[in-house]
Amino acid sequence: TTTQGEDEGLTEREKEVLLLIAEGRANKEIAEELHISIKTVKTHVSNLLMKCELEDRTQLAVLAHRKGWVKTG
Repeated sequence: TTTQGEDEGLTEREKEVLLLIAEGRANKEIAEELHISIKTVKTHVSNLLMKCELEDRTQLAVLAHRKGWVKTG
């Protein structure tokens, strides 16, 4: 999956996590989908919040939609 927004400085894995957050997935679901631990998911979420200068995962989801990174339909 390729996404726009290299300017955000996100890794491929962070982008995967971000897209799953934007789909409304919980950390446990993201961990299962990507075959990583919940602790690792939480680390990615923390990194995303820091890099994007946001407060919570809802804001991350809004950002992903606004940037057009989420495929709808």
